[in-house]
Parts: sequence; structure tokens; C-alpha cells
Amino acid sequence: MRFRYFEAVHSLIGGQISGPASGPLSEFIFHDGQIAPTEEQIQAKIAELQAAEPMRLLRLERNQLLAQTDWRMTTDYPYADQAEWASYRTSLRNLPATAEPTLDENGNLIVDWPTAPDQS
Repeated sequence: MRFRYFEAVHSLIGGQISGPASGPLSEFIFHDGQIAPTEEQIQAKIAELQAAEPMRLLRLERNQLLAQTDWRMTTDYPYADQAEWASYRTSLRNLPATAEPTLDENGNLIVDWPTAPDQS
């Protein structure tokens, strides 16, 4: 995902602003006495947001996978593979510390996901 100018400005300023998605800064309206960031600050924020995007997406998808398997950790789970699911979930929780996610040219997340026990 390419971050738009507006997202970078909003991230720097917070609060309410109005302006076009792709700039220029001169067309933005700042509310509540906010001071416009410099072009250098905006470009640095865009780079920061782009660098953080793969990990943000990894965490979102990882959290969905954990939520989908929560039921397998209940005390009344009826199958013998609960330990395998617990190990899988631990691997998912460890991903932010162990993975180096990237994005392909279309903005799709590329990461080596652990294999779920039912996919083995």
C-alpha cells in the first residue's frame, strides 16, 4: 500500500484536517490552530508508514488466525490435537519477533506462516 500524503499529514497532526489525498500541503485546511508540518516531515512520515506496513498487516492477519482458533484452547475441546494447536498458536504469537514480512508489488503480505495442524 502506498501511503497517501493525507495519511502522513494526519498522522503528524492528529485531530481534524481537510485536504486532498495526494497533496499539495497548500490545499490543506488545519483546524484547532494546528501548525502544518514541513515537506520533509511529511516525506519522512510517509517512509515510516510504508516501512511499518508489512508488520501492521502481519499483526492483523495473525490476530485473525488466533481468533479463529481460540475455540481449540477451551477445556472442553474434544480432540486429541490440542497440544498441536497450542504450539501453532505460540508460533503465531511469536511471528512479530521472528518474521521479516514484506509486501509484493501489489501490496500483498509475504510472510512464512506456520502450518496449522489441520493443514499438515
